[in-house]
Amino acid sequence: MRTGSVVIIALALVLAVSALCVWFVPSLQDFMAGNAMWNGVRTFVDDSQASQTASLGSLTGDASGSALVIIPYLDYTPAELSAIKDFLESGGTILLADDFGYGNHVLEYLGVAARFSGQPLLDPLFCYRNQNMPKITDFASAQSFQVVVLNHASSLQNVDSANVLAWSSSTSFLDLNRTEAWNKNYPKGPFPVAAKLPYGEGTLVLAADPSLMINSMINYEGNHAFVTYLLGLGGGHRSVLFDASHLSATPLDYTRTGLSRVREALGQPYSLLAVMAAVFIIATRWMVHTGGSVERQPTDL
Repeated sequence: MRTGSVVIIALALVLAVSALCVWFVPSLQDFMAGNAMWNGVRTFVDDSQASQTASLGSLTGDASGSALVIIPYLDYTPAELSAIKDFLESGGTILLADDFGYGNHVLEYLGVAARFSGQPLLDPLFCYRNQNMPKITDFASAQSFQVVVLNHASSLQNVDSANVLAWSSSTSFLDLNRTEAWNKNYPKGPFPVAAKLPYGEGTLVLAADPSLMINSMINYEGNHAFVTYLLGLGGGHRSVLFDASHLSATPLDYTRTGLSRVREALGQPYSLLAVMAAVFIIATRWMVHTGGSVERQPTDL
């Protein structure tokens, strides 16, 4: 076998093994659907049978009956903000879960008054383990859950009381200087931590803590039931989409996303036919090139 052929085969094997490693090595980044560790959201995604979307540009058509989960840790382009608005106006439900990200950029574009405060919500009395994990027990209406546990959460501002779904306790406060110590000048609770806003034909749901959905929190107290409740506020049977395009990702995550897109593209009939044809042509040319020509041998009469 010629040296060139050996190099090509070796390169193909290296690429194949690398792709398999990227595909099967789990992500460790916050809120990633492929992350089964404490800070991922695999449990939520699996339980809700959510489909991931790597681009908000894919949100087209009638959105009624669909719920989109957004954790806005990366900023948005005008086209992405327009896609979010169109999704809502066409009847979709959006759960915008934020604490210290870019949620207010979305709200400003949508023209609603509500905002995320961007300040840590602490509660030294009604909490789980420590004041960074406030317990929420005050809800707008009776539900199957009675307690929700937040984790390094924020709060909502400029929300009409009629639209509030849940409040923190009266002993909670906003840690303006992030010292984790009470100051008499700090705002005191209760504060809204979840709200429902009608928008066009759809529903915008705000939650001041995306950590509700991570693997280590989703099964605390009534967190799972609370998230399910928030997703169903738009009514009807909901298919759930999880936006992975605005989470901080590593090169491993970007590569895995690229492989997913390649796999989806190769799954199309015409793409599969083209790949098979290319493989056949390459294999045929290689066999002819390495095997040479076969001459007819003379036969004895």
